[in-house]
Amino acid sequence: MKKVVTIGGGTGSFTILSGIKSIPNIEISAIVSMADDGGSTGLLRDELGVLPPGDVRQCLVALSEHSDIVRSLMSYRFTEGNLSGHSFGNILLAALEKVSGSFVSGVEVASEILKIKGKVIPVTEDIASLCIELNSGEILEGENTINHSDIEDSGDIIKNIFYKEKVNLNNHAKNAIEEADYIIIGPGNFYCSIVPNLIVNGFTQAIQNSKAKIIVPVNLTNKKGHTLNWGAKKYLEQIEKFLNRKVDIVLINNEEPTKEQIEKYELQEGDGVMVNNDINEDSRVINKKLLSTKIIEISKSDNIAGTRSIIRHDSEKLAMAIKNLIES
Repeated sequence: MKKVVTIGGGTGSFTILSGIKSIPNIEISAIVSMADDGGSTGLLRDELGVLPPGDVRQCLVALSEHSDIVRSLMSYRFTEGNLSGHSFGNILLAALEKVSGSFVSGVEVASEILKIKGKVIPVTEDIASLCIELNSGEILEGENTINHSDIEDSGDIIKNIFYKEKVNLNNHAKNAIEEADYIIIGPGNFYCSIVPNLIVNGFTQAIQNSKAKIIVPVNLTNKKGHTLNWGAKKYLEQIEKFLNRKVDIVLINNEEPTKEQIEKYELQEGDGVMVNNDINEDSRVINKKLLSTKIIEISKSDNIAGTRSIIRHDSEKLAMAIKNLIES
């Protein structure tokens, strides 16, 4: 039984977990960022003082082996009244934290209810307010603020990314990383879903102590204002900088998006959004068709719909590529 750990958050983690849960003879641990403070998650975090449930909810739904109706229930967003914009799953996780006494315990109860394959592990149990310091000296505070900031267009440069508080690695996450056979980092929003995991106190040390092979599925698209015009090489260099160790395998998509996808995404994000493979002669790189040709429709009740990617990985194609690596 191979131990596979995923690290990320948001739709990236949902996509990869939805696929790899079908791989036989693996034990999955999904480590999830706790920096989210936007949309339904942000409101619950502010009003109830709970840890952010949104990314955890997506991972639970992805790994659930329950009926489709239960999975749909967890993702259901209210469109009317005081609950408008909230998802049922976020409210459930917030309530479970209150009833069980801790967010981690609440997630464990939800995991039993949803009959998930594997574990979902918050990267930290601490309050985590993400901050970015720019070269100009300005500090952007909060994941939602960062997500909506157009840093590149202002001509500024990111100097540092850090937490306002002392944020320590959850012991369950530490053990999962150190005992893993494979660690998959990403895909996902680089500064808001991936990096928030990598900068938690104790994370880098756990990676150093792990003998796992690290797999990085490179993002399909760049985010306007954050990573526009980045190539695969830049993503790899940045991740290795935070990890302080080399990545073992780099998965890069070589499938072209449809005309409709390109038109929709460039309308939203502008030119330079597609990530090009600019890594030359590196044996770690594996090029595969990994793109989903499905046109993503975002719910109008989603308060942060404008930040979500339209072009995504195909979970089955990604899972097959990872299955081949594990079994080779």
